[in-house]
Amino acid sequence: GRCGPMTIRELLAEESPTLRRRLASLFSGLPDETPASPLSCAAGEVVVRQDAPCRCVYVLVEGRADASGLQPGGPSHTYSEFGPLTLFGEYEALCGANCFLAEVRARTACRFWVLAREDYFSWFFSGRDTTLSRVREVVRSLWEQARRERGYLSLDSDSRLLSFLVSWYEANAGGTACIPMTRPAIGDETGVCSRTVNRGVRALRERGFLDIQSGKIQLSHTQYLRLRAELERRLADGRAIH
Repeated sequence: GRCGPMTIRELLAEESPTLRRRLASLFSGLPDETPASPLSCAAGEVVVRQDAPCRCVYVLVEGRADASGLQPGGPSHTYSEFGPLTLFGEYEALCGANCFLAEVRARTACRFWVLAREDYFSWFFSGRDTTLSRVREVVRSLWEQARRERGYLSLDSDSRLLSFLVSWYEANAGGTACIPMTRPAIGDETGVCSRTVNRGVRALRERGFLDIQSGKIQLSHTQYLRLRAELERRLADGRAIH
């Protein structure tokens, strides 16, 4: 939950020495007395909703979060998973948007610092190095997102499922693990309908690429390696492309 405003100095004092140094370096140029509100979110909780008024910038201090775009009349599309020291609401501030352009959801338990937009701009323009650093970070992030989406959108639906399973295992598992997500949630992640996901899961199960445990997808490390090899073969011979 959200607590009342504190100062940057007070917030830094509560962090571990390593994280304190990283945050102090990031916010070099921001006055110590600048107010910011700490915000804690449980795994799965929506931090900001797409199209909600955007008056703040959220700084992910601890945990991992997803950003996704909700498509009118269709599934959402998850852009990426983000780690600590990511800023949400920065794009909106820089382009003058009054509403959030994407939904942000906590993938794990997360902690944020919430800065008013005017305080973000005070920091952004506090010095040439700070301004240049933030511009570079925003451009790098946008370029990486565009690169991923160009490659991902060219995949057929079966290869998108393969890509999702490989990426999930690499990010979350080791050994044997169950994917806790429902088929509709996987459809949201991959940008295809849940019926297509179900068909793809059945086909992969029949070929021994995965198992089903209590209705959830289960992957062993051996199955992950087979999935990754299959995806690499498809990409190499062009079978994964629409």
